[in-house]
Amino acid sequence: MLKGGIYITIVVFLFAGFLYMFVVDIDTSDLIINTNVKNVKNNHHINDYLITNDFNLKTFTHKITSSCLNEDKACQVLEIYKYIRSSFIIEDSVEDLSAPNPLNAFKNRQGTYLDITLLYSSLLLHSGISTYIKKDDSKYYSYACGINNIDMYNAIKADLHSNPLADKDLILKKGQVWAFDLSREDNDNLIIDIEFFSKYPVDMVLFPDKQEMNAHLKGQYGRYNADCSLFNVTEANISCQAPQKTGIVIFKSLYDNNKFKAGIYKGGILTGDIKSEKSSQGSNCIKVDIDSQGNFKYPGIIY
Repeated sequence: MLKGGIYITIVVFLFAGFLYMFVVDIDTSDLIINTNVKNVKNNHHINDYLITNDFNLKTFTHKITSSCLNEDKACQVLEIYKYIRSSFIIEDSVEDLSAPNPLNAFKNRQGTYLDITLLYSSLLLHSGISTYIKKDDSKYYSYACGINNIDMYNAIKADLHSNPLADKDLILKKGQVWAFDLSREDNDNLIIDIEFFSKYPVDMVLFPDKQEMNAHLKGQYGRYNADCSLFNVTEANISCQAPQKTGIVIFKSLYDNNKFKAGIYKGGILTGDIKSEKSSQGSNCIKVDIDSQGNFKYPGIIY
């Protein structure tokens, strides 16, 4: 009798197990999705999605920053930023409630604003630069740590000067003029950086237009920008505000056989324009918007 009861009990348990394993289907998909949505929507653990150790990313990052010295972190921050901006598409879409996937964005060369921000910071990590991400309203900001503002400013200025508006190297006769026309279609303010060197003195003058320039060169009264005009000098490094949509800057040699070299660059960046904050460890961290829409698209420049 006892033995029969034991057999009956075993059969009951086996039947219940069969129902649980093969008949009763417990759907956990809603639970998983809701957990992901909650984490992303409330921006919990954004930095948990950073890619921290990927051989392909490390090799890729070294290739991007190959023009930088190993110790020049500002250069690396800038080169990675320029590459991401030029090579990846930030999708125009409503807020994506799915979990971010920077590695998928890397493979597809496009992703959400958060995906690309995470990818940028992930590349910083693989370049040996400490980083984290914070959200402020609808904006995501990466922070590149261990870099001071002056180094970041110098890296940006060097990049601006690598693509001059004008670059001239020639020998001028006495009274000979080299001019650069600043006329343009847009109404945006234009600040220019001018650097020049000459063997003998020259006059540098910024005019509002060619009419005023021609009047001045003929010895007549011609209006010019006194704040951006130098006379009888052999070198200078100066920033000037160009007239709206117009302007022309001239260099007039005061001597024969005057070896002259000048560079005119887009300017307007100051050291104080670089935004940063201190990390919890006390490191200076450059604030970066990977989707900046301002006139100067650079790390540290926030609009």
